Amino acid sequence: MSRGLIGRRSLLVGGLTAGLAARRPARAQQRPWRIMMITWRGWEDACQGFADFFSERNVPVELVLRDAGQSPAMVTRHVAEAKETRPDLVYLWGTTTAMVALGPYDAVDPTIHLADEIPAVFNIVTEPVWNKIVPSLERPSRRATGTLYITAMAQQLATLATYRPFRSIGITYSPIEGNSRAVVELLGQEARRTGFELIDRPVPLDDAGKPIAAALPAKVAEIARAGAEWLYIAPDTFLNGNKLPLTQAALDAGLPSFTSTEPYILQAHALFGLVSRYYAVGQFTAFKAEQILNGVEPASIPVEPLARFSLIVNVQTAKRLEFYPPLSLLRFAETV
Repeated sequence: MSRGLIGRRSLLVGGLTAGLAARRPARAQQRPWRIMMITWRGWEDACQGFADFFSERNVPVELVLRDAGQSPAMVTRHVAEAKETRPDLVYLWGTTTAMVALGPYDAVDPTIHLADEIPAVFNIVTEPVWNKIVPSLERPSRRATGTLYITAMAQQLATLATYRPFRSIGITYSPIEGNSRAVVELLGQEARRTGFELIDRPVPLDDAGKPIAAALPAKVAEIARAGAEWLYIAPDTFLNGNKLPLTQAALDAGLPSFTSTEPYILQAHALFGLVSRYYAVGQFTAFKAEQILNGVEPASIPVEPLARFSLIVNVQTAKRLEFYPPLSLLRFAETV
């Protein structure tokens, strides 16, 4: 693992820093830009980073906040409001929000999707190409662009191996979430390519088609009994809402856990992660939003990750599992 990829407390927004130096001068404004922010589960650090970018740079914006409360129907309702009120830009937080608001790039319905009427930026989205939000990261080719917050699966697994080499990985998840289905498919591809065993145990659904939270501990225990050496925690809204019982179940089973998103480590008991800080992702997304507001077409703005990721180890979890990282890894890692 090179220092160029991961630096201690690496919150640098490399692409953002470079882009700011070369950005266009702001065009004259007669009023603040109006940005409708459609969120999935309330105000989070990415939203705060997005808002602070404009505040710190004295760019006048009016933020119109609309939360979907984890309801696709509410996303559609907020989109209808945007189509009626015509903000200058729509901000979309999360994979489901972006999928519902924008529609698949090859099957857009202009009666319910933003289509090309209003430009949009998205963040905290997993696999936007796999989920048909954009056809290409390099050229989104629609009036929407955004940022990535998860590094490539091959890089995640290479990072995991620096902590301890592995022959098997387990995963449990909500089978109704696109994020998780994408992650499982990508893990499966890497398992076939490199030869490790993937132990796949989705959470069962109730009669209403919702994942059963009470089943999580049993699924984690089942994964451990099947011989998994790590639990991979996907960027899944259901899992995020149950991160404490999920990571506690991993502790109880003696199973170290790895994740690509920070809340499982900072707010629960996941052991290890290669993550983008949500706040920095929000600021990078705001940089792209400012480009759009100043006249750059979203179709030509690449969907990009931050230049660097943070490597985080939860020391308390390592102690409880007696599963300590090598000293060479601690040269690069942040400990919490």
